Amino acid sequence: MDLGTLGGYRLPSALQKAYGVSTAQELADQLGVSKRPTPELGREADAAYQSLRQGDQGPARSLLVEKLGVSEEKADEALAKLPSLT
Repeated sequence: MDLGTLGGYRLPSALQKAYGVSTAQELADQLGVSKRPTPELGREADAAYQSLRQGDQGPARSLLVEKLGVSEEKADEALAKLPSLT
């Protein structure tokens, strides 16, 4: 899925190291994103990030699978690689 202008976003260095990619587009390709991000996604992503900071991966997994079309397996793999945010 082509992320358009969002695809060029450079990932923070910790995420680059964890996933072995430099941009949002490369990460989307690696995860198999199949749904185009909507304008509401930013708000939902922020809420998922706040939950991750509190140790709850549920909202992030939901966002990946339901909103971005990532397979459950790929979502679980991605979350397992995620550096600690707490």
